[in-house]
Amino acid sequence: MNNRLLLSILLIVLLNGSLFSQQEDVESTLLLTDRYVASGDIVRALTTLEDFLVRKPDNIDIQEKKISILIENERSKDAYRDIEEYIRMYNNHPEYYYLRALLHLQKEKYNKAIEDFDQALQLDMPDESVYKVYLNRGMAHFYLQDFDLAESDFDATLAVNSKSAAAYHGKGMVKYELREYDEAALQFEKALKIESENPITHFNLAMTYFRLEEMENACYHFNKSCTLGHRNACRLLMMECAEEIKIPK
Repeated sequence: MNNRLLLSILLIVLLNGSLFSQQEDVESTLLLTDRYVASGDIVRALTTLEDFLVRKPDNIDIQEKKISILIENERSKDAYRDIEEYIRMYNNHPEYYYLRALLHLQKEKYNKAIEDFDQALQLDMPDESVYKVYLNRGMAHFYLQDFDLAESDFDATLAVNSKSAAAYHGKGMVKYELREYDEAALQFEKALKIESENPITHFNLAMTYFRLEEMENACYHFNKSCTLGHRNACRLLMMECAEEIKIPK
């Protein structure tokens, strides 16, 4: 074996080791953050994330977690300010346009969100994260009732990540709004094969079967959604399914 081949193998081993180490670092940081959030120590949770971002400011998983915590604690303005600062410092980084788009999406500023999602794609969003752009841009199009564009983005998501339950769920929502209930049910079922304990998907599938007048299936999924904590599912379960699943009136 020649020296060049040995060097190539060594570089591959070192690179893979580095990538695994980075991923483990991300996962341990997120786990620690979740523990702080669960205990109510939001300050330490955010500090933990900030410490990581000093070293790796463009890590999407950590940035998304930070935004989520800020929004949940009614600090959307702080999230906006931070992302705007990152965009000023790193204006050619697609990750920050994607993150700002998420904030726009959360604030129901759908057209602004789409503009930033487009910018993220133009700046070559990393391959491992590009499906997130398609997925969330699809949601923005959905809320604007641009159903063809929404479905196109959900299909693009699945082309990159065939295990995206959210993309199948999104396609189900599109088909439901178009009153194509058989196809909607098929897409929601695909989502549940990947993520079987999602109460919202069970609820939407129940509503789809309800529209199809397939009450046995509808009640099964209302019951499943209710068990998983969806209040509207519990209400409809009592109203529509007392006889089907032997609920005392």
